[in-house]
Parts: sequence; structure tokens; C-alpha cells
Amino acid sequence: MCFEVNDLSYLSLYRKWRPYRFEDVVGQEVVVKILSNSLQEKKVAHAYLFSGPRGVGKTTTARILSMAVNCEEGITPTPCGKCSSCSSIRQGNSLDVLEIDAASHRGIDEVRELREKAKYAPLESRFKVYIIDEVHMLTNEAFNALLKTLEEPPRHVIFILATTDAHRIPETIISRCVRLLFNPVPHRAIVEQLQKMIQEEGVEVTEEALHLIARKSEGSLRDAEVFLEQLLAWGERKIDLAMASQILREVDEGELSRFFQVIERGHRGEVFLFIHRWIERGLSPEDIVRSLLRFFRDLFIVSVLQNHPVFDIPPERRNRLHTMLSAVDSNTLRRILEELQNAEALLRRSLQPRISLEIAALKIAEIMDSSPKKPPEEQPQVFAPPAVHRSVEVTSIESEEAGGNLWDQILQEVKKTKISLYAFLQAAEMKRENASKLKLLFAPHCQFHKESVERKENLLLLGEILKKVTGETCEVECVVVDAPQPPRELQLSPAPPQSEGKKNLKRPKREDKPLLLEVTDLFSGIVVNYSVSEDIRGEWESAELEKSDEGSPEDAGENG
Repeated sequence: MCFEVNDLSYLSLYRKWRPYRFEDVVGQEVVVKILSNSLQEKKVAHAYLFSGPRGVGKTTTARILSMAVNCEEGITPTPCGKCSSCSSIRQGNSLDVLEIDAASHRGIDEVRELREKAKYAPLESRFKVYIIDEVHMLTNEAFNALLKTLEEPPRHVIFILATTDAHRIPETIISRCVRLLFNPVPHRAIVEQLQKMIQEEGVEVTEEALHLIARKSEGSLRDAEVFLEQLLAWGERKIDLAMASQILREVDEGELSRFFQVIERGHRGEVFLFIHRWIERGLSPEDIVRSLLRFFRDLFIVSVLQNHPVFDIPPERRNRLHTMLSAVDSNTLRRILEELQNAEALLRRSLQPRISLEIAALKIAEIMDSSPKKPPEEQPQVFAPPAVHRSVEVTSIESEEAGGNLWDQILQEVKKTKISLYAFLQAAEMKRENASKLKLLFAPHCQFHKESVERKENLLLLGEILKKVTGETCEVECVVVDAPQPPRELQLSPAPPQSEGKKNLKRPKREDKPLLLEVTDLFSGIVVNYSVSEDIRGEWESAELEKSDEGSPEDAGENG
């Protein structure tokens, strides 16, 4: 039986559009300039090391360099591409330009064979060029065998080593090469190159679809060309973003926007429906997480840069993202991105990746629920009326960070350390400006308490306790606030006879006895016996004041 073998004239896009001139290399201006200048001055090194990500032009540049040193017109940065040497190199059948895959020829025997062949002069070219791709895959023994030849090669030999993991190459090898770093191809350069290709191929692809390809390729031009070829294989003459998302296994932009609206409204049950639809469509949990990461990353970038033209987000899409930012702030988006990154790492080792994805989606919804929709308006400060057993103004401050107990925790820690400072702080109200600044608000008649807290030793002690309780270093500022004071109805009466069983515990009016009030406030004391006298100071000395260990009026009454 005979089979007719047809010539496959079709070439993949990345082969069809492979550059053969330095000026056609995309996104590697620094490398191109270095090589062009060295060729212009006829200063060609005996060994080069090309390192960088995959698909950015390392092997392509190595072939162009081989053509440049072996062109019949002489060593030139612009090889003709038409002579026999250039043509054979382009077709890959040159006898003097040898490409070696180090991943499959990584042993010491292959390197020894290379050393023996390198001694012989080139057959038809000026130089014999060895292009060793993925050179980091060589064994240590192979590197040692290559070292001597690489250090002092024959005059007619040039080594070009290419790698994606330069840190795995011994320093002794790197130090004997001219190292050139290939960077990821910029997003805009990939989009422009893809536009040239679709014009040549006669296919219409929307700009948003091209941006999707560029983002998905992550700086690899070869990957972008392969993705574009997948779109062209779909057979449509016009490809939009929705079609590109379906072919490239990405979540559609419209569905991502609806997903954002669902979690923003707190409809957590619908989160499972979205994930179910995406998985039924053939997307894996890893595909979904990557799509969510790109979506929220773009939201975060737009929120941070405001109206700055972000080059890798089309203007139409940037406008749509702007409309979503009214419901979320940049800090919330940062927390969502951190959660998605953790989920992406977890999915790689999870036995149930779908469950891990659903849990991560619910956590995102919880983060959205806990985020402030609008900046909270500052509320006027009002001093609460005092309790019977405390001095002047004693308020229980509710803090978002500590669920209402932060100020109480601080006071208890102060009480354990310095009881006098604890007494002064009883008259203060805490207001936390931000994570690093805390204000203590005092009423106008609590100037003495404010000045006492502001003593250097008290501020140092309070700062240490704040760091212990909150885990953060806070700046403390004491402020006197003019606020309307609640009416204080305190009646004074002489002490009742002891036979009544209990003492009548009352506080004096501030207008009648300001000094006594200051002292009782300072030490959380209780007036047990009080009588009016012309000589206030004399009566003060004879007054009997009691104070329990905890400063509680009930305890003081029982002890009396």
C-alpha cells in the first residue's frame, strides 16, 4: 500500500514570524544594541550567555548572531540573509552552526564528544557556532568537562549558551561568558506585534481580545503567537473578547463584572452558582482563580492610579472598572488579591480544588462585606455622663479594631503597672485617628488629668502598653475638647448616724468644693463624711476618705 506524502507548506505563526534581523527582535533593545555595536567594531566574544524567560527571543537572537558572524559580506550587524551561509542557517541545515538541546544531551559523554569536534575547523563558514539551549540542564560533571574548552576555545569556535534558570549554572561557567539578560516582552510591544500579524493574516481581532492575549502570555511573545494561532484556528473572520475568553479558557469579562456585583451585594449563595457554571463550561479551578486574579488586579491598579492611563488596560475597559470603584476601596482590593494568591497556591496541592475555590470565593465575599462602602463621617465627640463610682467623665470607648474592648484592655494593663496613671486616664476618652495615632480627649475641667498623663514617664509607659495590646507603635496626643457637659445632680448632706447601718455615699458639687472633687476623682475615692465649714482646708484635713483595692464604691460602702 502506498501513501502520498504531501508537502506541509503551513508554518506555525511563531516560525513564520521568527525574526532574522536584529531590528526585528521585539522588546530586547538593550541586547540588540550591545550585540550590534560589538559586531560593528568586530569585537566578537568567544562565549555568550543568554538568560531570560521563555519565549522572549534567546534562541532567535543566537541564530541572528550566527548569521552575522558567518555572512559572506563579512562580520556585520545586518546580515544579508541571501548568501549560502545565511540561507543554510535560516533553514537549520548549516554544518557549522550546531544547536544542542542540553535537556536531552546533558551527560559528560556528550560534552566530551563536543570537545573533540570543536577542534576541527569549520567546513563552509567563518566560525563554528555551538548554540546550547537550556544549558542549566547539564550535569555538574558535564559542566566541568566543558569548562576548559569554554575558557580557552579554538579561535574558530563561538559558544552561545541559552537558559531560563541562570542561577543553576556554576559561577565558573558564567564568569567566562558575556552575559546578556533578556527581559519579558512589554505588554504594549506584544499587542503591536499581534496587530501586525492579524493584518497580514487578514483576520479582525478586537483590541480587547489582543490585550487579553498579551496579559495571558505574561511577557512571552511566543506564547502570545500560539494563543493567537488558537483563535485563528476557530475559523471566524472576526473575533471579539467573549470568543477569545472562551477559546483561551478565561472567564468572560461580563461574567466577572456580574460576579463582582453579587459579592458586593452580599448574595453569597450565587457565588456557588457562578463557580458551578464556569466549571461546567470546562474551566478548571486554576483557570478561574487566574481570571479572578487578573480582574481584581486591574481593579486595584485603576483604583491606585486613578485616571492615569494604564498601558495594559484598554480605555473602554478602564472606564468600566472606574464605575465599580465606588463600591470598594483599594485596601479591600489588596486584601482580596492576597486571598486569591493564597488560594492559587493552595489549589496546586489540594485534593479537592473545587472546594478550596468555593471557600476562597466566600472569603472574598466576607472581605467585601466588612469593607467600608464610603469613608465614615466623623461624629462629634460627646462626653457621656459619669457613673456613680467614677470620676468626672468615664466612658467606654468602642473601637473597630478591638470590638469595643480596646480601651478597657488598655486601662486594665495600665492599672496593673501604675495605678496613678490609671486614675488619670479614667477621665479620658480615646479616639483612634489611624493605625499609628491615638488621641486622648479630656473635658475642659480635666486639665490636671491631661497634664499628668502628658508627663514623659507616663507617655512612655502608655506607649509600651499600647504596643503590647494593639501590636502597633502609636503616637499619643492629649487634647482638651470643649463639649457640653451633662447636668450633675449631686446632693450633699451631713453624714447619717452610724446606726442606720450604711453610710450615705455622696459626692460634693464641684462648685462647692473643687479641691475635694479633684482628690476624689484622682484616687477614685468616696466621701464618707462631709460637713460645711468656713475653713475648707481645715475640714479637708479632718475628712475620712476610704478607697477599696479595686476603687469600687460598693466595696467602699461595705468596708465602711
